[in-house]
Amino acid sequence: MILHNNIIQGCDSSFSIYNANYKQSYHSKSLGAYTETLLKHIYPSLFFQSHGSFCKPIVQKAFLQHVDSMQTYYKHNATIDILPYILQTFMPPMHTFLCRPLRILDICFGLGYNAMLSLAYFKECEIYSPEKDYLLQELCAFPYHNIPYSKIVLHALHKYSYYKRDKQILYYLYGDALTYLAQCKMGYFDIVFQDAFSQQHNPELWDISYFQKLYYITKSPCIITTYAKARCVLEAAKAAGFYVLKYAWGSIFFK
Repeated sequence: MILHNNIIQGCDSSFSIYNANYKQSYHSKSLGAYTETLLKHIYPSLFFQSHGSFCKPIVQKAFLQHVDSMQTYYKHNATIDILPYILQTFMPPMHTFLCRPLRILDICFGLGYNAMLSLAYFKECEIYSPEKDYLLQELCAFPYHNIPYSKIVLHALHKYSYYKRDKQILYYLYGDALTYLAQCKMGYFDIVFQDAFSQQHNPELWDISYFQKLYYITKSPCIITTYAKARCVLEAAKAAGFYVLKYAWGSIFFK
């Protein structure tokens, strides 16, 4: 894929790419790559880490109230620089419910926004990111203006297939995501970023069988974050055993 011919700019001024093979952009233009990542993946995951579980109705209610507050705030402060402040403002005090690094499964690496921004917000984490389209060399020249450490991370992934700093490690797993999932241990992951291309173009990463695999490899409690809100996707997640909560920017699945 020739990236520089397919770059698009979102409303938040961050950049994404249109994938001609899947006939879809990696991110919503109306939000922008940076904003979408923070709102649909990082924020729900921070909320989960703060509360330890989504299973209690009071936690679900609090999350939806926070989302409403963030939505109102964002409409009046829609700049790329304000979102980290929003996350800090609306998050409850953090506490750790694990005695080990947080384990995150990123489906899939794509342009790397989910994985690289996770490094900014989760100080102790292991991130596993499968990807079948090898774009790392081209991405080293991609304009991540809001992720200043992107080149360091991408060069390390290209050279070693992992990036390590202090208590953080990011694994780039070149290959098919389903092949990797088949090798995962039971109850291993705390968080899953379900961010594959749409069901229309990537049905194997949205059906009941797929969510059953996720159920097997995630611990309890866990959270799956996604942009998807389609009824068939929610029903597939439910059929696999997850609870489902739909909100303004996407859905979360949990157990």
